[in-house]
Amino acid sequence: MTQNHYQAPLHFKSLFEDGNHQLAHCSLMESIDQHLELLLTTCPGEHAFDAEYGCKIWDMDFERVLSKSQWEETFSTYIKEAVVHFEKRITEVEIKILMKDIQWEDALFKTSSVRKKVEVIILGYLRENGQRCGFRYTLYMGPLATE
Repeated sequence: MTQNHYQAPLHFKSLFEDGNHQLAHCSLMESIDQHLELLLTTCPGEHAFDAEYGCKIWDMDFERVLSKSQWEETFSTYIKEAVVHFEKRITEVEIKILMKDIQWEDALFKTSSVRKKVEVIILGYLRENGQRCGFRYTLYMGPLATE
């Protein structure tokens, strides 16, 4: 598989170093993986050039969970909508999530809190060749963070 996709984040310094004059490249799967992570961690309205870009899971960041199944369904729906709309390189998108509460320790401030840990699995097929693909992310809610 060719490495004709730019690696994120872009490091423009490499354009000016020792005659390199190229940005780092990565595979299609790495490019999709980087884009999906960016999509999941971007709040709609945050992107300067496209106010719709991002994932509505941010709306659920501090939400109190009254029904775990309803919360998971809404969370999955938001992710699927964002992926289908913004990541056109994969098709037949399927979302699986697993949410559990965890004790979060802050060693610096010597505090602890309970946060939601959400394992997100995004499955689909590469549009380019029909190959099955999958991506896994861990998010911590309240406030939203990644590992």
